Amino acid sequence: MLLIAVSSLLLCSSLVSASTQSIGVRGQLMCGDQPLSNADVKLWLKRTFPRPDTNLATIKTDSQGRFQVSGTDSSIFTINPQVRFYHRCNNKGMFSIPNLCQRESTYNIPSSYIAKSGMVDKWYEMGTLNMEAKQRGEQTHCVSNPIRAIGK
Repeated sequence: MLLIAVSSLLLCSSLVSASTQSIGVRGQLMCGDQPLSNADVKLWLKRTFPRPDTNLATIKTDSQGRFQVSGTDSSIFTINPQVRFYHRCNNKGMFSIPNLCQRESTYNIPSSYIAKSGMVDKWYEMGTLNMEAKQRGEQTHCVSNPIRAIGK
């Protein structure tokens, strides 16, 4: 009887083991007609309560506003990836004082771009995005150290 219980437990655990999944996103950010350089690009896994979202990777856009970010996670379920952009495009403060806060825009990545391996099979091409206009659901993030924020 004990042998059957142990065998059943091992069989069930092998059926629900986590699989490696990968996602990759690339594109270019603009602020009006200018490349949006040095913007933060973060690849996140959206989680359900009570688990917090997981940051898979963080990069900065290059001098031309281009980015390429990828990440890998092991999960029993299909991952729910998002790319989030943090920037100061068209984010002017009061009285022309530079705003210390960043705008955050979030985009969900379609599940058809999730690879069932440790390497990206198909990149999600976002193309060129103009971050000048406010997006629906956009948030604002402010930093706690204003001296550090000025250099960003």
